[in-house]
Amino acid sequence: MAASFATTTRQHAPASRRAPRLSRAQLALEAVAIRRAVVELAHQYPDTPFHLGGSLSCAEIFAVLLSDVMNTGLGEASWFERDRLVLSKGHASLALWPALLQAGFLSQDDYDSGLFGDDAVIGKQPRRDVRRGIELSGGSLGMGLGYACGLALAARRRGISSRVFCVMGDGECDEGSVWESASFAGHNRLDALTVIVDANGLQLDGPTSQVLDSGPLAGKFAAFGFEVQEVDGHDVADLQDALRVRGQRPRVVIAHTVKGKGLSFAEDDVKWHDRCLDEDGYRRAVAQLDAAAREVQAGE
Repeated sequence: MAASFATTTRQHAPASRRAPRLSRAQLALEAVAIRRAVVELAHQYPDTPFHLGGSLSCAEIFAVLLSDVMNTGLGEASWFERDRLVLSKGHASLALWPALLQAGFLSQDDYDSGLFGDDAVIGKQPRRDVRRGIELSGGSLGMGLGYACGLALAARRRGISSRVFCVMGDGECDEGSVWESASFAGHNRLDALTVIVDANGLQLDGPTSQVLDSGPLAGKFAAFGFEVQEVDGHDVADLQDALRVRGQRPRVVIAHTVKGKGLSFAEDDVKWHDRCLDEDGYRRAVAQLDAAAREVQAGE
């Protein structure tokens, strides 16, 4: 369960930069922008399959965490005392990159370096780079919660108030290591830890209820000593209210989402778990996301 609590100093980002607090309409627009960025990244590599469904489902989660809830450690805040974000479902990294860019962890040059090649800073899966807010290398599911537990325990022992947020998938909860880590968190009453489960109901092989139906996640986490809250994972207000709370025990926010959210042809379709985006799909996606942005702006 051990994890590094390094004091690495950020050197590539302006010291004055701090992620601004956004209104709920702005956060909703940022979520649409994250989805648009996911589509643009996939379009750059039309022959490469990406985990589009699971990246699109967690856009609001990343927007709210990085632009509203988290102490990013940028600007006047202490970098060492920053909150940590662990992306356990590393397959969703395409949504993480634009969110980190918006929050100021990545520079535009970092982002423009692309996903592949010797000069790439970002990638198809996360590669640990603490200076850029990437706390854990990803790819193998079930690893992130144990690492997040280590960070939360280290924060307690260091006597700092940092929170640790761990984003997981509901399909990922098939992994036994998840429940070993949940047991550890509950036993140690790791109040700094908040787990967000992107519960979109689908995984590689089909619906989670059919692949391995282990019952409602809320009851399972509660049995391990977690405070539990269930929300609409596409409602930024619900997410704000749930994620701002620091409990007296570890918390889990089960965010009910739609896999492929924002693209009508991909929503709730398991084929978009890992797939290439062709030119027709790209054009349809851009049109639908542009329309979604206009709808949010009209409702402001």
